[in-house]
Amino acid sequence: MYHPIYHGPATKSASRLPRATVIHDFSKAFALPALRTGWIIERDPERRKHYWNARAYFSISNNPTAEMLAEIAMRKRDVVLGKTQEVADQNLQHLERFMAEHRETLGWIRPQGGPTAFPWLVSAEDARPFCEAAAEQGVLLVPGDCFDAPSHFRIGFVAAEQKFPAALDRLSEVVKNWQPRSQMVSAF
Repeated sequence: MYHPIYHGPATKSASRLPRATVIHDFSKAFALPALRTGWIIERDPERRKHYWNARAYFSISNNPTAEMLAEIAMRKRDVVLGKTQEVADQNLQHLERFMAEHRETLGWIRPQGGPTAFPWLVSAEDARPFCEAAAEQGVLLVPGDCFDAPSHFRIGFVAAEQKFPAALDRLSEVVKNWQPRSQMVSAF
């Protein structure tokens, strides 16, 4: 879904692998989620038949306007993907500084590609309350329990260049005010 947005050496598409199924759309790397259009690369004719059959249950036909816009985006993919890569690179630098500043509270592995990171609370506690505190400040994070990783949270970093640093500033206040459960002192 995120190919070809990389933060270092590019990786070849899995479509060259004999048994790989490659799914792609315009939501992630193209940053055009409203188009709700994508594609599958599948070498195996039997699996391809199953995918084609399943498609009938999800979408009988696509929106012709969305298909036209998807075609334009594909023809201009170097420009569209170049802009996504540029924004991702700039915002990843902001995120790296943010994570370094808050390393006592937050851990992470720098992503090698894509528009998201998956940090965690160093305290290993459930990140959902942290995500709720961030939401109260207007910063939306996806709690890790959605991915069976409760102490983690997903943060997207391909927001408009001027919005992402401001969101990190608000999130920084959440981190500074955050008290891990292990450090909370009972009032009784």
